[in-house]
Formats: sequence, C-alpha cells, structure tokens
Amino acid sequence: MEWLKEVLKGLQNAQELEKKITEGIGKNFVARSDFNALNSTQKSLEGQVLQLQEESAKEGNLKQRLEDLERKIALGKEDAMRKEREAAQDAYLKKRFDEVVGENQWRDALTEKGVFDQFKTAISLEVNRGKEDGVIFEELTKDKNYFLNPNRPVDMLGMGHVSMTKMEENKMRGLMGLSLKD
Repeated sequence: MEWLKEVLKGLQNAQELEKKITEGIGKNFVARSDFNALNSTQKSLEGQVLQLQEESAKEGNLKQRLEDLERKIALGKEDAMRKEREAAQDAYLKKRFDEVVGENQWRDALTEKGVFDQFKTAISLEVNRGKEDGVIFEELTKDKNYFLNPNRPVDMLGMGHVSMTKMEENKMRGLMGLSLKD
C-alpha cells in the first residue's frame, strides 16, 4: 500500500482516493494463503470427481460383464437341460432297442451302433407310426448278417482263380523277392 500513497502524493483529494482504493481492494482482495488453500481444495475436488468418474465407468463395465456372465450361465443351464433330455430319450430308446434285440448277439459293436442309429431314425418316421418295435427292427435286420450264429457260417466272397502266364508270374515273384520258376 505504500507505493499507492507515493503515487497519490501531491494530488488533491489524495486521502479520499486512497480511502476508496483501500475499500475496493478490501472487497476484491484475497490473501495469497487463502487463494492457495482454495486452489488446493479445488484441485483435490477435481481429482475426486475424476476418480469417481473412473470408478463409475469401471462399475458400468463390471455390470456389463456381470450381465454377460449371467447370460452365459443361463445358456449353459439350457444346454445342460437339453443334453439331459436327449440322454434320457437315448436311454429310453436304447432300452426299447435292447428288448427287441433279445438274446441275439451282435457280430460287432460297430454293427450294433449302426443298427441302433437306424432304429432311432426309423421310430421317428411318420411311416412307422403305430408299428411295434419288433416289426421295425425286423425290417432293419431282415436278410442281413448282423448277428453271430454258431450254426451258420459267415458268408465270405470267393477269391476266384487268377491265371497268369509264366512270364507274369516270374515278374511278380521277382518283385516280391522270391525265386523265379522255370
């Protein structure tokens, strides 16, 4: 304030001007310590606002991830229930199939699986509605060699007779590392 008094010296109404200036400065003046405290508080509050915004974004992301997880769990439950129903249906059909097969023994496991798959398909066809399982099974296995039968030999195709000239035969024997025929 001393510098102001120096400037006003020599002016008329200097005291009156000094008084008005001092009053104006008093109304609008903020001490440096008060300014620094307010500035620090403002920066702290801005930091807290940013932190809350980040947490809110993370929370929104967390909510989205939670909803996605709940959706996946629901789909997993539906899939498990569907598989359980399919397994129960398969077990029911396998029981019906085994009852129809009775004492017959399959030639091999692959044949049994193939005929069972055909049986499942045949049961669901409209053509076979109302037919008994035994009739459907008989249609699938009739005139086929699917079962082991100790009294009946397994059908095997003949090898036939292969005729070769002596030269062809020696050529084949040479390729196989055998001695040649004269």
